[in-house]
Amino acid sequence: MTEISRRVFVKQTAVATAAVAAASAGLNAAVPTDPNRQIVSALGSIFIPSKPGDPGYAELETHGITEYVMRPTTGIAATNESRLINNAAAAAENVQDFPTEGLGQFNTAAQQFFDGKSFLDLDEKQREQYLAMIVDGKKITDQEQQKRLLAFYRRARSRILTVYYKNYPFNSVKRNVDGEPVLHPSDTHQITNPNVWKDKKIVTGWDVAGYGGPLTWEEEEQLREKAKRELPFWLEGDLVKLEHNRPPASAAIKTSDGHDYYDVIVLGGGTAGCIVAGRLAERGVNPKTGDRLRIAMIEGGDDWTIRDPGIRPGYGSPIRRRMITDIPDGIGPDGAGGGPMGIGKDYLWPYVGGSGENFKLVGGCSLHYGGTCWMPGDEDFHFYREASGVDWDLAKFGDAIQEIRDMFHVSAPPDAWWSKGDHIWANAGRALGFEMRATEEGRVNTIGVNGDMSRTDSKATSLPFAYIGLNNGLKVIANADIQKIVIEKVPGGRPVARGAVYKDKTGATHEVRAARVIVAFGSNFTPTLLYRSGYGPRELLGDRLLVENKNVGLHLSGDHDLVSSAYLEEPVVEAGRLGQVHHGAPWAATTPRPWGELTIHVRGGAGGPGAPSSVALSTFAPEFGWEHKEYIRDGAGARRIMNWRTHLGAIPASWRILPDGRTEQVEVDMPRIDAKIKEAGEIIRAWHSKLEIKPAKADLRAFSRTAKTIDPLHCTGTARAGSSPDNSVCTSDFDCHDIENLLITSSASIPRTFFWSLGPTAVSAAYAYRRMIANHFSMGSSTKGFV
Repeated sequence: MTEISRRVFVKQTAVATAAVAAASAGLNAAVPTDPNRQIVSALGSIFIPSKPGDPGYAELETHGITEYVMRPTTGIAATNESRLINNAAAAAENVQDFPTEGLGQFNTAAQQFFDGKSFLDLDEKQREQYLAMIVDGKKITDQEQQKRLLAFYRRARSRILTVYYKNYPFNSVKRNVDGEPVLHPSDTHQITNPNVWKDKKIVTGWDVAGYGGPLTWEEEEQLREKAKRELPFWLEGDLVKLEHNRPPASAAIKTSDGHDYYDVIVLGGGTAGCIVAGRLAERGVNPKTGDRLRIAMIEGGDDWTIRDPGIRPGYGSPIRRRMITDIPDGIGPDGAGGGPMGIGKDYLWPYVGGSGENFKLVGGCSLHYGGTCWMPGDEDFHFYREASGVDWDLAKFGDAIQEIRDMFHVSAPPDAWWSKGDHIWANAGRALGFEMRATEEGRVNTIGVNGDMSRTDSKATSLPFAYIGLNNGLKVIANADIQKIVIEKVPGGRPVARGAVYKDKTGATHEVRAARVIVAFGSNFTPTLLYRSGYGPRELLGDRLLVENKNVGLHLSGDHDLVSSAYLEEPVVEAGRLGQVHHGAPWAATTPRPWGELTIHVRGGAGGPGAPSSVALSTFAPEFGWEHKEYIRDGAGARRIMNWRTHLGAIPASWRILPDGRTEQVEVDMPRIDAKIKEAGEIIRAWHSKLEIKPAKADLRAFSRTAKTIDPLHCTGTARAGSSPDNSVCTSDFDCHDIENLLITSSASIPRTFFWSLGPTAVSAAYAYRRMIANHFSMGSSTKGFV
């Protein structure tokens, strides 16, 4: 990856400017002439009003905002260099297209309430009254009409507010034809915040909200100095780096039938895959020859995450800093979910949702988790043993736990980062008798910015293990969509895993052979790969079945989060940049240890202003007008919001993954779960009553959910380890019960979720590679299959 030249930057900037100009085509003045555009323009001016010295929606008409709002977010014709740039702009909102089909009815329906005047005929005050009437609904006697008008209003409001408060017309990242962010010619720090380089005369939604967007280099430097004073330690230099004298990446040798051969292939380069592949490359040997392992890690996503020469926490490295923009534009890896406003399609598998458990890139979900790094304790191991009879306990996993603690630098945020709201939240919990705890996070040299990714390399990930592997001959095969495991039926013996089949980026098919095949695919993907390979339940595979095991895809478990919030009578978070970047993350358990099924952990505090486009549509935001604008301005409304994430652990329910990737609920104890949800709601209501600053409003809708509607989070168990093939897929040492030379480690092999998955998955992988070395990759191990 190379920096773009000034000539190419100018050329592509011209293309992007032309795109904005095209959006304004036909606009001879600030006010559109087309009636439909006039309606949308008028709506925009109601939602985001203007006055002298206080620009709003109307001032962006000369930049084509109404044209852009009405533009479909799909199907935009684009060619050559404009393709990615235009698509980035088009994909910048995670909302439905503007409801243009309802414009006519919305316009004329006003006539029955305003003496025959359509919406366009109304003055500003009457237009506001009309919108308020639609929201209230009481004066619209025709229920079907009221539903249609309200649906139109909601979609129109969502689209307009989202576009404006996503910083239009600077709402997307300029990219080259390869999808890489285009850097400003004078930039030396990979700063992709568009407001750094924009015309300061143009006032956008970010400006109104007082939102800085991604940090500037000067802000980073200030926060680094602050962090060095406040953190308990600061690691200078690289966490890990590529050695100049490292051996070359493992080269495949050819089998007699012409296939590439490695001693071991690791399928999946995510959290577990990087840990296992890196340590096997460093510490494992071919048991037949004693030589370094010939090892390849095959990953469906790209590998730009490991192209930098090292990892320098607190600063970041050029390639990762460039690719991680912290601006969700629907193309890059940034964002909280899939879709136009979130993660780009190249970073997600299409048949599973857009959560952090679906992230297609070397490093996987460890790159995209929120930072909480729960370390498994006695309760976790109790649930593991109870679920499937594994022989795991805290003592056996002691070295693995300590390794992940050390490598992930697990620690709590410093007390200095607690906001006024964090202290108020915690004090109210203490008044209920709860012990307050500080959340343990995987962070090193954090400067207080907690995005979905970390362009400063401050969030702990499994990438250091990948670098360790690269320093010891690990071959990384990226952009490889794994089709199946090659399973051979042996007459009179057990089936044997011989290798895998994958497609490269061009669609070409490759078959690679190995003495050992390790699956590190995660809970959602491990069973679907095994199904495609002919391994699983007869009822699901039918005549495609090669090897039967009813537990493949079964036993999926997870925790669940009930999110509620309160809008307080005054702000509790500092204004400005510090209020946006620092957090305390307190939490409490509502019962003493040992914790059992349906344990409640409550996490929260006052998180401060988030992205303005989310704040604009939040539960407590006024509907429109000056009241809404003042709520947004300088984070005034968001700084009064307090959150409670009521976490239910060890849920008495299970699901299974079907061959098409869908999740199906298998078992659920509805009475117990429903009772626990009700109890959780009562706890949060009592918490509100103890707050020093009282709530003016509260959103407790989460506690209206029922057991039937909850979705599992932090999933595990779909190829779980256990005592026998009657209750599990692999042994306590991660060897497949039914297929020789096949090993499985990821969240899929963890028998049951208590809480969270990143920490348990990493710890399990650190234990797994130890067992794998002892059983397969050390002198004295079986030499079967090795060359």
